[in-house]
Amino acid sequence: MGLLSDGYRKLSMILYLILSGSLNKKTVLFWDEPETNMNPRMIRPIVQTMVALAKMGVQVFVTTHDYFVQQEFNMMTVYPELNPDKLDIRFISLYRNEESGELECEVKQTATELKNNAIMQEFDAMYDREQRI
Repeated sequence: MGLLSDGYRKLSMILYLILSGSLNKKTVLFWDEPETNMNPRMIRPIVQTMVALAKMGVQVFVTTHDYFVQQEFNMMTVYPELNPDKLDIRFISLYRNEESGELECEVKQTATELKNNAIMQEFDAMYDREQRI
């Protein structure tokens, strides 16, 4: 694995964990920013990998700052035909309340329902900047 790029090393580690029996039914996987150091064309296969793990019985937690990772999962929640196994997908946003300064948490069934979604807020801000140009 030492000769692989960091992104492919992550995928190799997942494969190694599965083959060694460490990642199996009733285990939990925390995957922080799976898109890091990955070709954008790999986003969909990575999400499909996480979905396959969930179907195996692995509970998967993913953190991301990537629009495409978020939207791959969001499409599964919005379009039932993309989630025939009815996997329970949740979107969680941790944010600081601007008024109180307290750390807060928001949990929704779809990414579009999140009021505090930094990915979409920045996407919208970029769109607005482009429109002004």
